[in-house]
Amino acid sequence: MVNSSPVVEDGTLYHAYSQEAMSDEPGGAWVEAFDAATGDSEWTTELFRTDESYYFYHSDSMVVDGDRLFVQTKPGLTMLTTDGEEQWTFENLYENQQTPDVVTPVVTDDIVVCGTYGSGIDEQNPIVYGVDPETGAERWRTTLPEWGGMWQLSASEEVVYVPSVRRGLIGLDLATGEEQWRWEGPISGTPTVVDDLLVFALRNEDENQNEDENEFTLAAMDRHDRSLRWQVPIGSRWADAGLSVADGRIYLETNFGVEARRLETGERVWRFGGDQDDYGKSSSDEPLVSLAATPVVSGDAVYAPGYVQRETTFGHLFVIDADTGEELDRIEMGRNEKARAATPAVTSDLVFLTANHGTLYAFGECEFSVAGRCLRS
Repeated sequence: MVNSSPVVEDGTLYHAYSQEAMSDEPGGAWVEAFDAATGDSEWTTELFRTDESYYFYHSDSMVVDGDRLFVQTKPGLTMLTTDGEEQWTFENLYENQQTPDVVTPVVTDDIVVCGTYGSGIDEQNPIVYGVDPETGAERWRTTLPEWGGMWQLSASEEVVYVPSVRRGLIGLDLATGEEQWRWEGPISGTPTVVDDLLVFALRNEDENQNEDENEFTLAAMDRHDRSLRWQVPIGSRWADAGLSVADGRIYLETNFGVEARRLETGERVWRFGGDQDDYGKSSSDEPLVSLAATPVVSGDAVYAPGYVQRETTFGHLFVIDADTGEELDRIEMGRNEKARAATPAVTSDLVFLTANHGTLYAFGECEFSVAGRCLRS
């Protein structure tokens, strides 16, 4: 099951969740809207029900754009209004389970772009779809033979970026789906678009190393001529992990810690947490973060879900000074509660986060604040 990242817009918190099919009860997926200030439910929409057993009933995929809400489930990409009225579902997945947990679609006023995300079997080729946002009708499709391992898509003004893990990156015309260019390299994850740059992780493919020993590098590519501006080693991370960029710095989670690096050069500015010995053990208070998570920068702080390891795992939300990397606060979620790849939603009053047992947290009621944000419940 997937931890969804909550989304907050205009005082409403939107949250997608699912339930596994059991012998005596069908499974399914739902979207629920809450009053962000009080936690009161405003509406719930059932997306689908099934007796079939899936690994993914829904994905960490929600996008809220104006009065439109998009979420990926096993039956397809669904568009609802922000009042909870389902408008259409576009069938974009094959029979197999998708590979990445996080598959937010590319959403613009004129088109929505999604893919098959590694859900094909046998000879089924990866496909990227352009969808009419009003009707859910297919506008275009681009088939990419021998380009497996499709990951989450991203886009700039006119180009959709299609990463294929360990193979490379393809640029498609956003309006037509026509292939513009292809770059080959051991990419690991989704590129982040920053001005004229694409920033992403690369996996070292040293054939003399075991797979678990292969280290990663962070790279910045000129998105016009595809030349690499810089490349620096960063250690281990998973392809679901994203990057945040603010004030000329890149914030990422790697080797169970959070790092800030300069956008211009990749030079590390600071590192928070993640110190472990050769056996993967840490002290009982040492902060650790997920290799699949994405930090959120808001105001003067970085918000990173993680955990400390005592006799078992205790999930936390760590709050870090964005300039210095010093710990400002930590909020414990509880025993065996972890956010995994879920991203916090940060507002001026509250911070929202989901955990692996289906709990939706709202942290507030100030005992501690950063740039006016309350962090204690």
